[in-house]
Amino acid sequence: MTAAGWRRRLIVLLGVIGLTSGLLTLFADPAQADVTGGCDGSIDFSSDIVGAYTPANDTRGNPIIVPKEIGNMVRWEGSVPAANTNFEGEVEIRIGPAWVEVADWGFPDHDGTNADDVRIDSGIYRMRDFWDVVPRDLVHGLYEARAVHSAAGVDCEAHVFVKFEGNAFESPVAIAGIVLLLVFLFLLVFAGRQRLGAVGFFSGRPIVAVLAAVFLGLMIALLLQQFCVWPLDPVSVIYLPLALILIGLVIAKFAPFGGASPGVAEVARRQAVRAAEEKKRS
Repeated sequence: MTAAGWRRRLIVLLGVIGLTSGLLTLFADPAQADVTGGCDGSIDFSSDIVGAYTPANDTRGNPIIVPKEIGNMVRWEGSVPAANTNFEGEVEIRIGPAWVEVADWGFPDHDGTNADDVRIDSGIYRMRDFWDVVPRDLVHGLYEARAVHSAAGVDCEAHVFVKFEGNAFESPVAIAGIVLLLVFLFLLVFAGRQRLGAVGFFSGRPIVAVLAAVFLGLMIALLLQQFCVWPLDPVSVIYLPLALILIGLVIAKFAPFGGASPGVAEVARRQAVRAAEEKKRS
């Protein structure tokens, strides 16, 4: 390969590193999400030596660690600062830009009248009930969750990060993500190879580059979540693929990964033009 070819590859590589590093730096600050509205609460897993978890568990670096033992029992308690009649609430998990409800209470599906205005409650939850609904082998990694509680005299909201125990390399989701990441990485490299007879702005394959970049970004987001680095949120599910699309278009523009040389491509183009002209004359 010529010195110019190596320089072109180096420039593209530095561009990839720069865009990716800039994106991660821009959103690297840990999310702070205190409990609003004056409510309070805690949960304590029977098999967890850490102890009770409180609203202090509100960052990616300090998540609630959920054991996967089927028989585990969870002690919980909560309190509200004002009238707790006619209440309702829900717990949701963030999957990309959307929030998915996993539990609710009070109106309209349950009786949240609470005529006695009980403001402090506690109990025990069996994780077996949770694993009866959620596939234990598939749930892994880091998630952002929020709980909302509304009543006659109070509106509270709390955000926490939840980390499910387990080795990511034993997760079928992570294994599938690694395989697909390699596939889409190969396609991105293929999109960055010089096309024979390429003319116009792109020397490579821009459509392949865009498609490969989108799915490559989604696989990176999934693996970051599975390996407990970053939850599935708009940063990883939307902004990261968008950044990779820009990188993919740059790769398709310069085609730094080999293929037909520009000289060969130009000769082929000229031959095609001459053949078309001769066909018209005949």
